[in-house]
Amino acid sequence: MIYYQDNEVTIRTRTAEDAQIIADEQIRQGWHSSPEWFLKEFRDHEEGKCVSLTAEYRGEVAGYVNVYRSAKEGPFVSSGYPEINNFGVLQKYQRHGIGSKLMDVAERVAAEFSDTVCLGVGLHNGYGSAQRMYVKRGYVPDGSGVWYGEKPCTPYDTQYTCDDDLLLYMSKPVGKPVSGRRPEYSADISVRKASPEDASTVAALAAMLWDDHTADELTEEMQELLADEECAVFLAVADGQPVAFAQCQLRHDYVEGAESSPVGYMEGVYVMDDYRRQGVAARLLHSCELWAGSMGCTEFASDCELTNGESRLFHLGTGFAEANRIVCFVKQIGK
Repeated sequence: MIYYQDNEVTIRTRTAEDAQIIADEQIRQGWHSSPEWFLKEFRDHEEGKCVSLTAEYRGEVAGYVNVYRSAKEGPFVSSGYPEINNFGVLQKYQRHGIGSKLMDVAERVAAEFSDTVCLGVGLHNGYGSAQRMYVKRGYVPDGSGVWYGEKPCTPYDTQYTCDDDLLLYMSKPVGKPVSGRRPEYSADISVRKASPEDASTVAALAAMLWDDHTADELTEEMQELLADEECAVFLAVADGQPVAFAQCQLRHDYVEGAESSPVGYMEGVYVMDDYRRQGVAARLLHSCELWAGSMGCTEFASDCELTNGESRLFHLGTGFAEANRIVCFVKQIGK
């Protein structure tokens, strides 16, 4: 999935192959590194724990960052804030604006999960560029002081090493949830592919999205869709109850902005009110994209009404680029 692209820089979802490339380049820089570190992040991405991003510069792997859905350690662990983690640009590609573009995308992703994002930054001079960048971007220390490993440092204690584990934690606002409150991310929500037996469940959720139809009217349609190999529906489940769904399918006709065929297409996504702003829709979208990729697609598309500002922000925040705007017309004839 491509989150950003210009003539020189592309920011996309990380692949397993990136791990070896990044580790090799870090070793050439004189750093201690291992591809396993980046493979672990890739596995976390595949399991839905984070969004792992790779930046390319003129087609070469140049940078990396992760956005974990909730902080892994430090003072923000119980906050529910997403955490930007392991951000870096390989030395030979620095000073090309790659770091700023990576952070732009990372913060945009984080905004799908919460109104605030956090991170930790090392305190030795190897992190000097990152320290300056974070301050310029509006990050503010949380006030808990300096941490070493998993614990805050004790004032006047001299038993700490100025290494990569000596951290200052910071945060910044990245958006305001529609409800005006900051919900916590629920790790108890799972996503699964719906089966034909789920037709009535999917129809009940679909009727909340397409409220000009009843669940009974949609059940037969959903039975047909769930039996169609070129369609897929994914359900998000919390405490054993379905709380959201996404419907996607292959489109073989022309899709605005696409250059290939077939194209994976998001036909609809709906999340019940109590589970919004927790990254559920983004997880459903990711499942749809993986399914479309397994069906041979290299592009994924969607649409929303011009007046649906919330949907437009969701699309832009999950890596879509606006392809076109149209106004549709209809008239009665023959009367």
